Amino acid sequence: MIERYKKSTEIDPNDADAWINLGDAYYDENKYDYAIESYQKAIEINPYFSEVWNNLGLAFSIMRQYKEAIKCYQKAIEIEPDDAIAYYNLGFAHEDLEEYDEALRFYKIALEYDPGYTDVWNNIALIYKENEQYDKAIKCYEKALNINPDEPLLYNNLAIIYYNIQNYEEAIRHYKKALDLDPYNAELWFDLGDVVYEQNDYDLAIKFYKKATELNPYFVEAWNNLGLSYTFKENFKESVECYEQALNLQSEDAILYENLAISYSALKDFDNAIIYFQNTLRVDPDNVNAHKKLGIIYCGVKNDYKNALIHFEKSISLDPSDLDFWESMVLCYQKLGQPEKAKELNERHLK
Repeated sequence: MIERYKKSTEIDPNDADAWINLGDAYYDENKYDYAIESYQKAIEINPYFSEVWNNLGLAFSIMRQYKEAIKCYQKAIEIEPDDAIAYYNLGFAHEDLEEYDEALRFYKIALEYDPGYTDVWNNIALIYKENEQYDKAIKCYEKALNINPDEPLLYNNLAIIYYNIQNYEEAIRHYKKALDLDPYNAELWFDLGDVVYEQNDYDLAIKFYKKATELNPYFVEAWNNLGLSYTFKENFKESVECYEQALNLQSEDAILYENLAISYSALKDFDNAIIYFQNTLRVDPDNVNAHKKLGIIYCGVKNDYKNALIHFEKSISLDPSDLDFWESMVLCYQKLGQPEKAKELNERHLK
């Protein structure tokens, strides 16, 4: 299509429509620099195309040239003062610049011209949400859903707000409505899993996270959270399988290494636990919990008191307030034939 429209502009360089078509073709191919050039050519020929100014603004916005985009949307509004889309785009550009008061002002003008513009209601709600004005955000979503009750994104966004304010019953209700409309959306199943996970309903969380992984086998977070749910159910073999699936998709992840190590520890497979705690520290050298757990394994299981002390002392250097394992450290010093160090540590703890 691009070559075809380029030929049209070569045949008649003063054909504004040809330049517009070429700009649209470049835009659709994500070639925004060329789209901008083509739209600007069209505007040179005829500067009174409101839609072209809008499209030029969108191309500038995608290129993160928001100030230029704003100028384009303002030109579009000069040509067509009741263009709700131009006001929406203008609001969006100000939102990208984190000028939220200006964004709200233009979004509200867009609604004056088109009260049924659900994208505007959604964006206003998102700004209210970011400012923790949850009641206002909820009202915006409810208005949007009255206009368009078949939009799963709106139910999803409303569910997120209810989740944030810990109204889990309403969050579940709205996630389920979203899933009624979009049952093959792995993200929605994952989010629903998070809600019931927060309520410690791990059986239901497992069901929802499993559904998310069935729909998207590459969903790392779903595999991890499925593993966590099995961990809380003390089904450690299953949790290991889930964490390994996640690691196959995303290697060098300290959280996944640590979760695997914890599950192997629970299975009393301390060799693998050591390997994965060490991998945790390779990626995250200041992980206090991994140092502490390694110290406990080396001291209490492997009788490797020297290595145990290395990790206990590193834990204390990272978190001096944490001396929960002081008795283990005292034992290590005693086993290593350092009774004075053991006594010193004991006295320091008693203080």
